[in-house]
Amino acid sequence: MVLVSALVISCNNGGNNSQRLPFGNGGGMGPGNFDPQAMVDRQIEEMDENLDLSDDQEEKIREIMEENFENMAAMREEMQNSGAGFEGMREKMQEVRKEQDKKMKEVLSEQQWEQYQVMQEERRQRRGQGGFPPQN
Repeated sequence: MVLVSALVISCNNGGNNSQRLPFGNGGGMGPGNFDPQAMVDRQIEEMDENLDLSDDQEEKIREIMEENFENMAAMREEMQNSGAGFEGMREKMQEVRKEQDKKMKEVLSEQQWEQYQVMQEERRQRRGQGGFPPQN
């Protein structure tokens, strides 16, 4: 969920299509400058500040996030190749979020999981204020 939220917030279509994509070639940092590793690093840092992650948790969460970036990149490519819009990918994105949440819950303690959910809700609210409708 963290990953998807960050992608939706941070990325644009890189100027290649007139349709706005939730994640794209250039990312929100300018065309061609999207760095998934830097985004993972920022998210891990934020989670560590809020959840006080152990080194082992940090490593496992990094793996989860990197796997999700790969999944999202594949979905993005599929969406671009098929001409499907964001709405067509919503269901697949929700499945990816659910799978990520399942993995995150296995890594985090109960208290960390509760705080993580609060962080996710705050992200959804910010995303809604940034022009994307909140997703439940």
